[in-house]
Amino acid sequence: MEIGLLLNSDNRLCSYSEKYREILIENKIPYVLIDPNSKSLLGDIEKCTHILFRHSQGDTDILIYEIIFNIAFNRYKIKCFPNYETYWLYENKIREYYILKSHDFPIIDSHIFWNYAHADEFIKNTPFPVIAKLSKGASSSNVVIVKSISDGMKIINQVLKKGVKSYGLKSNTNLASLSKVGIISFGKERLKSILINIGLLKDKADYPEWQIIKDSILFQKYLPGNTYDTRVTIIGKRAFAFRRFVRKNDFRASGSGNFNMDPDKIDTRCLEIAFSISNKLNFDTMAYDFIYDEDKNPFINEISYCFIDWVVQNCPGFWDEKLNWHPGHFWPQKCQIEDFLEINLI
Repeated sequence: MEIGLLLNSDNRLCSYSEKYREILIENKIPYVLIDPNSKSLLGDIEKCTHILFRHSQGDTDILIYEIIFNIAFNRYKIKCFPNYETYWLYENKIREYYILKSHDFPIIDSHIFWNYAHADEFIKNTPFPVIAKLSKGASSSNVVIVKSISDGMKIINQVLKKGVKSYGLKSNTNLASLSKVGIISFGKERLKSILINIGLLKDKADYPEWQIIKDSILFQKYLPGNTYDTRVTIIGKRAFAFRRFVRKNDFRASGSGNFNMDPDKIDTRCLEIAFSISNKLNFDTMAYDFIYDEDKNPFINEISYCFIDWVVQNCPGFWDEKLNWHPGHFWPQKCQIEDFLEINLI
């Protein structure tokens, strides 16, 4: 057995993947680092029995793994993590919506538009407020609330006429807006943006390889009254869950950093729904974010196979598929490797 740890586009392992390496070393499991820039790439892949990867949020990583997965899995018959069903949805809220909706799973009702005319007609005839989203963007970036036709038109013009980067959706409810960060921080960021645009300052964005988004926009039904969401992370036959409270004077919980790990506060309906989806759609791993509709029924807001590892590790235990509780603290990477290699680790 030899595990191939595929490097990210910047030729390194992210912190999440470093935990994979630590676990492999601890358990004396041989591994090799696979460089996607190497001339010997195909030979390096062919020598492996398994390929293990963790996406960053950059577009380049998505392209790299799509290519590597296809060659490793279909040509060399190598087992890969994440599998196709899992990674195909990564950083694409439109794919998430359509796959869940097509299977009648409870995802919040949304409208997706691929051209200006249809988006324009919708925003002029929809009841407000409504949530606008781009197809990608983590920690509530590019998730804004639209309260009027003029607000909606500004967003539609940004996306479907000019195009924006993954953290570039402008709105007075954006997390980087004046009303959210204050005049000093907002002024500093505005000056920084101007200097970058005129070439006097280098753009040090986390993911400069992000592509411009200008092909689609998603409008999601607004569900008021939610002070937290419930994050359920399914890894194989395990469900880790906790609540995330929304930011002060805001409607977004993702990225707030305000967690509650009490398992007694978890709505078990969320666990049941998450297990049923992962089993039905063959997900290796998936994190589900639930909020409630007007009748207090749980609905899925978003899903992603990537999540912060230490938050899951801080959970006091997990539920199995029969909703039996198993106390303890578990690194998600260890759970994933055990399932992937079908072995028990120390």
